[in-house]
Amino acid sequence: MSKTPAHKTTHHSSKKKCSTAEIVGQGQLLFIEIPYDEMSARVTVLPPDSVNDPFVTVDDLLIAMASHNVVFGVDNRALAEISAKIAQNAASKSLTEMVEADLAFGIPAVKSRDAQVEYFYKDEEPAESEGLPMDEEGQINYRAGRKIDNVKKGDLLIRKTPAVNGTPGKTVTGKIVPAPPGKDIVLGIGKGVVIYPENPDEYYADTDGQVVIKGGLITVQPIFEVRGDVDLKIGNINFFGTVIVHGDVKDNFKIYAGQDLIVRGVVEGAELKVDGNLTISGGVAGNDKAHITCKGNALIKYIRNTRIEVDGNLNVKQSILHSTVNCDHTITVGGAKGMIVGGQVIARREITAATFGSSFGTATEIIVGHQIDLREQILTAEIKLKEVAKNLDKTRKALIHLNSLHARNGALPADKQELYKWLSRALVKLTADSKLLTVKKTELEVKQRVFLEEKPVPRVNCLHKIYPGVKVTINRAYTVYSDEQKYCSLIDYEGEVRVSTLKTRTKADESLKK
Repeated sequence: MSKTPAHKTTHHSSKKKCSTAEIVGQGQLLFIEIPYDEMSARVTVLPPDSVNDPFVTVDDLLIAMASHNVVFGVDNRALAEISAKIAQNAASKSLTEMVEADLAFGIPAVKSRDAQVEYFYKDEEPAESEGLPMDEEGQINYRAGRKIDNVKKGDLLIRKTPAVNGTPGKTVTGKIVPAPPGKDIVLGIGKGVVIYPENPDEYYADTDGQVVIKGGLITVQPIFEVRGDVDLKIGNINFFGTVIVHGDVKDNFKIYAGQDLIVRGVVEGAELKVDGNLTISGGVAGNDKAHITCKGNALIKYIRNTRIEVDGNLNVKQSILHSTVNCDHTITVGGAKGMIVGGQVIARREITAATFGSSFGTATEIIVGHQIDLREQILTAEIKLKEVAKNLDKTRKALIHLNSLHARNGALPADKQELYKWLSRALVKLTADSKLLTVKKTELEVKQRVFLEEKPVPRVNCLHKIYPGVKVTINRAYTVYSDEQKYCSLIDYEGEVRVSTLKTRTKADESLKK
């Protein structure tokens, strides 16, 4: 450490610079060290070389503090102790006692806090070590696809915490240490996003869709668009809004659309679940693997080797071949050559096609009528609900018994503790199952009630020909045709399938025009 006389100050170029004050007598006896940031002051007092030389006094200390402008943060208790030691050493003429102590401390600036943003629509990101997603069998799932930030209308998207400015500090020499202001984050509001009126720093979704933040602009886009095929480059799609695929949907891929789904190309052996309407311009070549469920109306070019369920109306432009089709309303296979060949086709209201079956006697089953599966499904739901209610009652009673044991004995044995955990988990699952079954049963009952209130006449409309081998069921009546039938409508008349005059304008036609 360099040392200078009391009336001089040395400034070093290093970041660890300090200024030092001295009292000069027979030797250098008093030093006040102030570091470069001036956030502290430390005093060192040395004894003289002999008893005949002057000792440092308290006045010398005060003069040195004044010369170095130590005016803030002085520890008065430490100053008193130092002064007492200096006076004691001078009085006893001690040549071995050294005084060294911290004298003053500055107050550092409190850092400002930058603005923060919480993203409520994002799931917790997986750890990097987890690697690629796995399927249920522990194999790498290359079809998983990229994660879409799905939100529902009204969901909280982002909460911003504004920047908070810090508090200035002060050095031992009285200088103010400023605190740089916190950095703000500017977020713009795009389509599909609204601000909560009572808190302008909370952003909510104004529509179903995916959250996109680009250039600080937050939007919720209601459409997810694929410019090509749904294949390994895209992966499975799970989207709360409308999905548009401009190419094909390849084998073994899945699409969930919370609203509508439009496929411009062909759907192969894929799984589609649509909460809105479905349009497949290129048709479905299902390869006995495709499974499609649609809660709205469906418009499809053709259906081949596919299992499909439609809650609304199904309009097929060309043909239904070797497929299992279940529709809550009407099925229309349009065009002069529209045909249904092979498989089982069910509609609760009406089925219309030009041709049913084929000249080869292909087994084809046509079913219309409200009771075909609604009653069975309601009955099945009721049976399951009773079973769940019975198990719930047993589980609750077992838990009550274990709770009473615990209260009586103060603790449960290890085996009873494991049983208690198992029963608690079972109670949660059974409660959830009960709620789901109740909702399902209610939905089925509403469907049945609406159907009965409208009192439709189930009907099969043949615009050209029904081939031998076709089985037709209308309500509880059924028949298997051994002869061709042409240009006719089939209805249930007093428990028998009867041939009637063809209805050229059907309910299916009317519903599709709406």
